[in-house]
This record gives sequence, C-alpha cells and structure tokens, in this order.
Amino acid sequence: MPEGFAVDVPVTNLDEGEDDMFRIDDGATSTSTDLENLGIDHQAPALFSRISRGFRKLFSRGELDDSFKYQDNIELFDTNGSRSSSSFADLGDLSYGVKPRKHSILSKHLFALIILTFLGLLLGLATLASKSSANKHPSKLSKKPLFDNSTNQFYPTTLVISLDGFHPHYISEEVTPFMHRLLTEESSFAPPYMLPTNPSVTFTNHYTLVTGLKPIYHGIISNKFYDPARGEAFVNTDNSVALDPKWWGGEPVWSTAARQGVSSAVHMWPGSEVVFPDGFNPMYVDPFNKTELLRRKVERIFQWLDLPIEKRPELLMSYVPNIDTVGHLYGIAGKELKSELTYVDGYLESIYAGLAERHLEDIVNVIIVSDHGMAPTSNSRLIYLDDVVGKEYFHKIEYTDGWPLYGLRPYNDSDIKGMFHQMQKDYRKDPNRNHYSIHLREEIVDELFGGSDSQYLSRIAPIWIIPKVGYSVVTREEMKKKGDKYTPMGVHGYDRNEVLMRALFMATGPFFEKQIGKKSSKLKPFSNLEVYHIICDSLNIQPAANNGTDERQSFIQPKNVLEEGWRDPVRYPDVPFAAEVLKVKSTYDLLYSDYPKESEESTADTGEETDEEGGKVDGHEQGSEEGNTEEPEKPEKPEKPEKPEKPEKPKEHPKDHPKDHPSEKPDANTEPDKAHSFWGKIGEMVDHLVDDVEDAIDELKDSIGQN
Repeated sequence: MPEGFAVDVPVTNLDEGEDDMFRIDDGATSTSTDLENLGIDHQAPALFSRISRGFRKLFSRGELDDSFKYQDNIELFDTNGSRSSSSFADLGDLSYGVKPRKHSILSKHLFALIILTFLGLLLGLATLASKSSANKHPSKLSKKPLFDNSTNQFYPTTLVISLDGFHPHYISEEVTPFMHRLLTEESSFAPPYMLPTNPSVTFTNHYTLVTGLKPIYHGIISNKFYDPARGEAFVNTDNSVALDPKWWGGEPVWSTAARQGVSSAVHMWPGSEVVFPDGFNPMYVDPFNKTELLRRKVERIFQWLDLPIEKRPELLMSYVPNIDTVGHLYGIAGKELKSELTYVDGYLESIYAGLAERHLEDIVNVIIVSDHGMAPTSNSRLIYLDDVVGKEYFHKIEYTDGWPLYGLRPYNDSDIKGMFHQMQKDYRKDPNRNHYSIHLREEIVDELFGGSDSQYLSRIAPIWIIPKVGYSVVTREEMKKKGDKYTPMGVHGYDRNEVLMRALFMATGPFFEKQIGKKSSKLKPFSNLEVYHIICDSLNIQPAANNGTDERQSFIQPKNVLEEGWRDPVRYPDVPFAAEVLKVKSTYDLLYSDYPKESEESTADTGEETDEEGGKVDGHEQGSEEGNTEEPEKPEKPEKPEKPEKPEKPKEHPKDHPKDHPSEKPDANTEPDKAHSFWGKIGEMVDHLVDDVEDAIDELKDSIGQN
C-alpha cells in the first residue's frame, strides 16, 4: 500500500507515549499581548462627533468650506478599505456654510438664552466627564465586580487545569490523597464522570472543551486527518501545519473572553498557540514543553496571579500531559502509573495551597478536567487491516485517518463502493468480526462526529473500521517491524460511552457555590460539551454559539445535582477480557458502587487473555448510547458557527437565535468596551464644545455691542 503521508499509513509512529503531543519550536517563547491591544473597538459613537461638529459650525465665524471632511479619529472603514456604511450621510448634510450677517436684537438675545441653557447642560456633563478625565483610556474592566483578598483586588477569576488521560477511577486515598479529600471532604462540585466527545482523542476533546462544539463543527475531527477540500493533512505533531488558523473553527473561550475585555493566560493547552487574525487571542501563551516539571507549572500559574490587576489574566488554563504519557507507555495499571498519579496529585495540592496562602479560595474558581480515559492493549486483540480490506483493494488506499478508529481513503472515489462491498463480504466470514465493525461515513457521521451538516464533512473519511474498546487495527508489515510486539500499552480514542473512556470533572470556587446554593455537591454525569459554557458563566461573559444543552445557562444548576444514593450500574473496567487495573480502593467505587470491597482486587491479566464474545456487560455496539442513562439530552445538530455579528445586548440577555443554527447566533460582543470608553469621548467632546461656546459668547458680545 502506498505510504501517503508518513504519519497516516499505517499507524506506526502513534505508538509512543507522545502520540497525542504536539511539537514546538525550541526557540519559541511566551508571548504577551497588552490589554489595550486586544483589538477591541474604541471608536467614539458617531452621534457625539456629529453634535460636536454641528456646534462648531453653528458657532463658527466666517464662511466655512462647503465640503465635509472626515476626521481621522472618527473615520470608519470596512474590510475593503472603503468608508463604512455607518458614516454621517444618513443624518443629512452638515456641510452647510455660515456667512457673517447682522442679527436683530431679539434674535441675539434669544441666541444668548439658548447658549446659557446649553452651558447649564454642559456643566452637568462636564461634572460626570471629569471623573474619567484623569485617565484618557479608562479600563475596559471597570464595570466588573471586584473582590478583595485583604492585599489586592481581583476580578472574577477562573483557573482551568487539564489532566490528559486521567480516568476518574484513578482517584484513591492511597495514591491521590488530595484529590480523594477534594471529592469526599472539601467544598467540591463533581459528577461521577464526564463523557468525552467522539473520537476520544486529545486534540479533538481539548478543542471541544474550549469551544463547546462537536468535532464536525469545530473542524478538529482527530489528531491526524486529511482534508481533500484543501488537499492537505492535519498532523497535530507538526506545528508548521497544526498552527494554521484555517484548520480551527468555532470560537475558543480565550477569544470569547478577549472580545469582552477579559484577558487570559494559557499554558500549553492544545490549540492555544494558534494565532487568529482577528486579534482575539490570549494575553499570554506558553508553548508545549514535554519535559517541563510540574513545579514549574505551579510557579507559572502564580506568576500570573501575582501580577497587578491591570496585567493579571482572569482566565488561566494549564495542560498536564503526564498521566496520558505514562498510560500509553505502561497501560492502566502498575507502579509507574501509581507514581505519576501521586506526582500529579501533589501538583494540584500545591496549587490549592498557593491559593489558600493568598486568601483566594473564595475568589478563584478552579476547574479540573480530563479529555478521556485509557484502555489496555494486547497482542491477542489485534485486527489486521490487510485481512479486513483484502488484497484487491489494500494497495488502493491512499490515506488512513484517525487512530484507533480507522478511516480509509482510496485514491479514487470510484473505488469506495467496490471496496466497501468487498469488505462487507469478507466481514461476514471473519471469525474476528465481533471485535470490530465497518461503516460508510454516512452511517456513523452523526453519532461518531456529531453531525453531517458542516463545511468540515469532507474531513471525515468515506469508510471506517471501528474496533471495540481494547482492540487495535494494525498491518502485518507494521507488526513485523515491531518484532510482533504491539505497542503502545495503553490506547484511547474509542467510543465515548465506554467506561474506560470516561473523563474527569472537579471544580471548586464561589461561582459553583453560588449556582448550587451550598458548599459542595455531586452533579449528574454530563458531556464535555458543557464545559465551555461553564467557564464563560464563571467569568460573567456571554458564550458564543455552542452545542451545550442549554443556550441560556450553564449546566451548573440545582436541577442537575445528582440524586442521593446514585449508584453506577456498570463496573470498571467493563470489558469482556481479562485486564489488570490499579490495586487500590478507588474513591469512585467508595462513592458510587455497591461493590467497593470487590473492586479492591484487580482483574488479573494472565497474558493469555480469553475474550468472551458477546459477553460484554453493557452489550452496546460501537457508537451506541444504550446503557448510559445519565448522559444529558443531546442538543440538535447545529451548523458550524460563522464569524458573528455583534449582538445588541450584553450578557444578561439570552441569545435570540435557536441552538441548531449557531451560525446565525451572535457571538460575544465588545459592547462593554464601548461603554467604558463613553465618558472618555464625552470629555473630549466637552473640551471642544467649551472652546466653541466661549468663542460664540465673545462673538455675541461683539455683535450686541455693534448694535
């Protein structure tokens, strides 16, 4: 089979621990963007400029030029460089001439009365405007609530931490004592688990977390994929490709925040290094560094939180790859995983200790998430691509997309039908058929990728091989190169409803306490599509169009509190083969299982795993929602949001457009920033008017004296 591009066929270099990592330029440095350079529109409202100009003309002596000249500070241009349609033409011609003439005594006194009345109005305006005259560029954040930790003032602040590959079942008093206390004793808000998005891979889910969009609508449908519309392949480990903003749809939360005057600092989050041309990017960005110690991550977070308020970010995001890396290398059990879990637990404890030291527990919201779980692999659970496709069509494959789900792209579209027909025939005779399924794109695109009405549909391969959890698609050539030993030891990317793919969500802070009405609570399981809206609500900003269940409010509501005594009907790891798991008393089982004592013992992995075909506990097919009763009701399929228009109202007003058409919904707007610059512009206008009125009064006196 031809190689296509190296990383795609077959999956030979995705077997290392860094399969989900993204490469950085060693010379890259952290970038900073001042708050004043966030691209917010600070133009003065045209009305005041017109009033100012009108009075200037009214009080001017001598004949004015008949031509109306735009001033630089009020000129508006569209994207083509022409004058904006929102010019002054719609209010009539202000470019009339004024010629000297004698006034009657009555008209002069009437004019004087008008001037005195207007001066009274100016006095009131000047009093208000003087409050902002000391600062010509008032803070865009001046209307935000302020909190005090007895040393400094803070605006609403949220810290989001992603623990890549962290399964909720990993938490235990023995291995992760701090996280255990957070779940059982402290003021935390957490569901038993969070559902990732299909496919459950790193880049796809991290971008869903920050956009609230399904993959088909934000465009990052996998870590690696081919886009025939562009004739290019997206490769998450190649920054020369992956950082092109054309790949990335939707609006990440740091852009939503920037549009509304809320600054952000993002540490290594997948997608954060993409520079969007509209300028709504994070204030601070740290590029990925695989070897960075967790201590350094803690220091970085508090470097940002210790900045003065005018430079301090209000949204902080940090990415921790450790558990995912170890999971790929060693699987879902063993001393290596235990050690890394304890290391990450200490990292979280250090962050909370730093917040407590600064008296920020009641000011800073902390949200801890993961993107997916992990499943064990084995030589006994391999599906050979050579056999599934067959000799006739194997050499006709140009690209393979995704992993462990396997998308096939033949050189010629005319071969799609024949290839799939042959695969179906062979599938019916394959004794291994219970461990995978084959599909055309149209059969699975809604369930697997979230919809079909998207401009990114062509990024989904036409034919798919969907292995059951724990099974891997390989080629015989690949296994020969590996010495017939399959690696990595842990894999994710399977159906999001698999127990092993579950993700983590834990949160603390004043936003959650206020929303729920108590210090801690267990929440119903929910999809990671909800996280974007949760972050936005915690910062008092209006979310852009998204696929969350409620466009008016986030998931953090009293109605979504978990019922007392809820128990999980399935048992971790819920697979039909022998698999070794951590030998610990899982906090999850302690809280949500009827058999915690039984779960202390691992399911022994003898090395000779025997599959119980058809004996899986939940028995659902790949992509099925069956057996997962706690998943929130699915929102209707939206179109990928287009570049938004600014809405008329700020956040407190609900969105006006339906969820299933986010392309029609307005995104977060810059209205608050215009409001903050209002008094500054009033002050400038008053300065001009006072000068003109003084001249007019002098002229009036001269005119009265002449009569």
